[in-house]
Amino acid sequence: MEFTAGEARLIRECEELASLAAASAWLEEPQFGKNADGLLTWSFVLLAGDRRIPLRLVFPALFPDLPPFVLPADSSVRLSQHQYGEGGELCLQYRSDNWHPDCKSADVVRSAKALLEATPKDDGFSDVESAHPTDLPSLLSGCSRRFMLPPDTARLLRLRLAGHATDIHITLERRVGASEVLVARIASIGLDSGLRVPIDGAGFGGRVVPGVLYRLPDIRHIPDLQPEELKGLLYQYLPSWLRKWVEGAGDMLVVISNGKQEVLLRVLHNGSKRRIDLFHTFEPPTAKERRVHGKMFRESSICIIGAGSLGSKVAASLAREGVGQFILFDNDVLWSDNLVRNELDEMDVGHHKAVSLRHRLLRINPAVKVGALGMSLTSQSAVQHIAQLSEIISTCDLVIDTTADSGVFRMAAAICTQKRKPLVWGRVYAGGLGGLIARSIPSEDPPPLTAASQLRAWCEEKGMAPPEGREHNYGVQGDDDDEPLFASDGDVGVIANRLVRHALDALSTTEIRVHPEPAYFIGLRKGWIFDHPFDTHPVIFGPTDGWVIDSTSCAEEGVERVMTHLGVQDDA
Repeated sequence: MEFTAGEARLIRECEELASLAAASAWLEEPQFGKNADGLLTWSFVLLAGDRRIPLRLVFPALFPDLPPFVLPADSSVRLSQHQYGEGGELCLQYRSDNWHPDCKSADVVRSAKALLEATPKDDGFSDVESAHPTDLPSLLSGCSRRFMLPPDTARLLRLRLAGHATDIHITLERRVGASEVLVARIASIGLDSGLRVPIDGAGFGGRVVPGVLYRLPDIRHIPDLQPEELKGLLYQYLPSWLRKWVEGAGDMLVVISNGKQEVLLRVLHNGSKRRIDLFHTFEPPTAKERRVHGKMFRESSICIIGAGSLGSKVAASLAREGVGQFILFDNDVLWSDNLVRNELDEMDVGHHKAVSLRHRLLRINPAVKVGALGMSLTSQSAVQHIAQLSEIISTCDLVIDTTADSGVFRMAAAICTQKRKPLVWGRVYAGGLGGLIARSIPSEDPPPLTAASQLRAWCEEKGMAPPEGREHNYGVQGDDDDEPLFASDGDVGVIANRLVRHALDALSTTEIRVHPEPAYFIGLRKGWIFDHPFDTHPVIFGPTDGWVIDSTSCAEEGVERVMTHLGVQDDA
């Protein structure tokens, strides 16, 4: 019989294991077999001191590219801290991250012997140094109840007087995956409203619940015990008057502090029965400024008109970039068929997009300030109150139009021209063919309507207008026999990402801008003016004349001057 290279290697490995067992006094009862997954196994008993430890070596389906692994024969046994849970495989010297062709299965068995000989009986903790430094995510993976406590919040907790109780509020965010995980965070402490985090954003099971903080007297300390022992002892540390109050409340979250560390208990009462859950307290990693110019954008305010597919992605990305203030305009409601491209999700279906997007931005960065108005700039109410809307928009440092609606663009352009505010706009062309990003900055570019006219003229020189699509659904009908082509989420995301960079450039000084030109036609696939994907055509605008110098030319003093010229008296 002719064997493949992998089969021949496996045969050699098995022969070496048999030779190792025959020559070693610390190996007994070797036996080859096959497990329920059809993988080749080698069972054996390892002698470590006075212990007999039944083990099983398993050859993975990708052997010899991946190493065999060793686990207890009994799936409920925990042999070492260097083990992936009860019955799990041992973390040995030879692993997938350092396995190479010269390694042998016999080396893996010898590594298991070295680990277990260094592990005291009935202890599980050996002196063998871990090859994998313990990180916070790995530590938390085994904790279903977590209490996240940043240092600044802990400092405020520790300012309370010893022996006193303080009302607090705690956010509980629940996620269900392979198991249920509950994360608790301090929302407020007494009157410290500055600690408040967004409580009304969409989220599975997220809610704010009342609790109590008790500061132990200074002589108290929190002992280092197993959770089952610790939680009962900590509850007894509470004074009798506080325990009686907690029992009367039924279910209560209790934070206990000794001035140096904090523990969160969830106390649940059902009649005379009491259950106490202990949360694992952890400090999140120190926040780092990941954005090069994030501090500069923190004081910036941006008005985004349109919370649809393009606008929602732009808003979320700008929040991640560090922009600190937003005003959102959109009168539309999110429906299920919008979810193929929108930043929002199923939790927001049936809600107005602008309001839901506000919640989304707060979930990304609780420090942002977001205003949301459920109206369109072309609605009758908007036109009637254009002066007020104009003032609201003019408070922003930048306006972004993502609607692809010519009426909305004209309204936004007029306001920005009058108020001398930069305007950035973007379009995604039908079928995901490509898109447009453009900006109009006072004194650098022509006013928005003039810039848009120059963009149309540029397209006319190419011989055809861009494929805008119908009903703003990013779709285009192909040949008669073809299905309509729609822009994908990825297509919209590419244009959104470039539009975000264009917006940040508009807020930046000239020397740190990434996009040197005011407008770009960006291709995503071959068609129209694009010869290939990512074929980009920059556009340079003409003269910058046309910006309004006197911001009151169309209101207040301007109206007064016109009425005087016409000889009309104010009858108000």
